[in-house]
Amino acid sequence: MVHLPEQEGVVKYTVQHVACRIDLPADVGDLLTWRRRLRELELIGADAQGLGYGNMSIRWFASPRFLITGSQSSGLLDVDQRHFASVEVIDLDRNSLRSRGEIPPSSEALTHAALYQSRAAIRAVVHVHSNAIWSTWKDRLPTTREDVAYGTPEMAYEMIRLQKRSAITDKGVVVMGGHQDGVIAFASSVAEAAGAILKLMPSAM
Repeated sequence: MVHLPEQEGVVKYTVQHVACRIDLPADVGDLLTWRRRLRELELIGADAQGLGYGNMSIRWFASPRFLITGSQSSGLLDVDQRHFASVEVIDLDRNSLRSRGEIPPSSEALTHAALYQSRAAIRAVVHVHSNAIWSTWKDRLPTTREDVAYGTPEMAYEMIRLQKRSAITDKGVVVMGGHQDGVIAFASSVAEAAGAILKLMPSAM
């Protein structure tokens, strides 16, 4: 087992990660298809410094565990089982998680976990970066507080707070007020979550 801090510029949480091969579920096809589409649209990708942005996850069947794209895999056009991590245990209060896979999970794993824990009907979470969507819909859609950083327990708790305050149910889109260009969608399927993002793009309006 490897103990390491998840890092995309700054440390966000502690990972107890078991480096091993994991097999993807049989129904992972939609996740891979939609990830490639969002990557082609540059809603997921890597910046000029090579740091990845954007991530996606799906719940493992009826369990609280979930499969999420791995750290710094966002710049790749195509991914396979090597580029995913299975998040097994989350402790929001202690800012830590346990995971398995060939690479550690994305820095937004805590936020994904909070959404999965909040409602059993949520089966997929999609986090993208888009200045057009972010600047247009900030404060028009449910928006996290500007003093809350990505990848922190506070962001995870913000998702729970907004669900209660904004009457968000099993699907929705949240603008991340303190995370420039960050937008997150969740639904019962990857297609629904990703589709909700695409509907907000200027070309769709």
